[in-house]
Amino acid sequence: MWRWLAIGLLFIGFTAAAAEVDLLFFHIAGCSQCAPMKAFLEDLAERYPEVNVISYEVGLSPRNWRLMVRLADAYGLGDVEVPVVFVGDLGVAGPGRANELLIEEEVQRCIAAGGCASPLERLGRGRWVPALNPLETVAVILFAAWVLYLLTGK
Repeated sequence: MWRWLAIGLLFIGFTAAAAEVDLLFFHIAGCSQCAPMKAFLEDLAERYPEVNVISYEVGLSPRNWRLMVRLADAYGLGDVEVPVVFVGDLGVAGPGRANELLIEEEVQRCIAAGGCASPLERLGRGRWVPALNPLETVAVILFAAWVLYLLTGK
């Protein structure tokens, strides 16, 4: 009897653990379009405790920027603009209520399915994409301007 009870509790524990849903949120600090999405995701995480919102700041982090671009490629997104969200089989870029509705539908689908694979598991599906984040772009432009200045002697 106790053995069956222990097996039942163990099964329930595995089922509860499998229902977790990772949601990746890419944003830039101070971004006016990212703030409403961040508030929406905080509310979503409160309504659905199975959701783990993992935030990545991409404006000052080249590593996070490249992760976002690689995931966008793996999800088949063309141009990406922050905010960018990946959950289950969904990747959306940009602000707006339509994207919020798509995100919530995908979260509900993942919970009903007993969980979804982490978006990070898709990283092997995309191709290598060279990308500079905004900070790196400014540094390259300033360096090129400095080199041109030195070469022209003015």
